[in-house]
Amino acid sequence: MAHKMIPEQDNVFIALGRLLHETAYENKGEKDVVIDNIKLDLVQKGKGKTIVGEVKKSKYSLEGARDQLLFYLMKLKEMGVEAEGLILIPKENKRLPVVLEIEEEKRIRNMCDEIQKLVDSPIPPIERSQNRCKNCAYYTYCWV
Repeated sequence: MAHKMIPEQDNVFIALGRLLHETAYENKGEKDVVIDNIKLDLVQKGKGKTIVGEVKKSKYSLEGARDQLLFYLMKLKEMGVEAEGLILIPKENKRLPVVLEIEEEKRIRNMCDEIQKLVDSPIPPIERSQNRCKNCAYYTYCWV
């Protein structure tokens, strides 16, 4: 994404995610809120706080979804917006709360620094994980 490469739009997982996103949580808040360089799936106001929801199709890859949501919460905090997060898994009727704690914020900042190093490097690292790669929408761009 940093190099303006978009995932294959006909990838079945991209299509499923798009359909889920469009149909889940209708009338539950504002959808597709774009702020700066982030796009929030769902934003709700309630009981004096802002809730940012990230919609996922399953409980798999929760670590990445949580990090993504923590990044969004960190960016919002930098803009003066205190918010809490929810990972929403409609198929499983799950709502997993995510709160940006100081240690998590440090970890996310370090992760961003590492990602920036990768983006700035002339050649990506060679290591690949076959299990992670098989359903990736960037698969045809990759060296796997």
